[in-house]
Amino acid sequence: ATPRVDVTAGLARALLMDAKRTRRLDDLATAFSSASASIDNSSVPSIYQMRNAYSTLLLRSVNELADTYRHQKMFSVLSVSHCCALAGLPLWIVDVRHDASHNGLPGLGVCRLGALESLRFWGGRYWDGMEGRIGGKTVVDIGGGNNGEASLYVGGHDEWQ
Repeated sequence: ATPRVDVTAGLARALLMDAKRTRRLDDLATAFSSASASIDNSSVPSIYQMRNAYSTLLLRSVNELADTYRHQKMFSVLSVSHCCALAGLPLWIVDVRHDASHNGLPGLGVCRLGALESLRFWGGRYWDGMEGRIGGKTVVDIGGGNNGEASLYVGGHDEWQ
């Protein structure tokens, strides 16, 4: 798979895992308040694990975009920020990537927003252009399925997965 596919899949997977994590924690809180049963939350990723996963994916996303410009001879000396600005990626995502690389991990809310915006960016830059090539509408859309469950819809079908 191409790096763009890997990045998109990783971002979507992290957002789904985060939504499932939040749902699981809500279920655990409800179970804890209504019963004195033993609660096992070992399968729920920690906030640190989610921040780390998001940060890694945002770093890969920004670097992939910058590398597409840097591999062209006339852009080889441009900074990551400049390459991403040329591509139209919001520069605050580049700043999040910089902080994750050189400072501390960004907060979970910033990570979520960065992942959503990056997914939108890659959708417009890469996936929307695939529509004509594969014969059907290709949409990556993070939404809530039935009962508020996290779902990922990839167009061309009328099914939620």
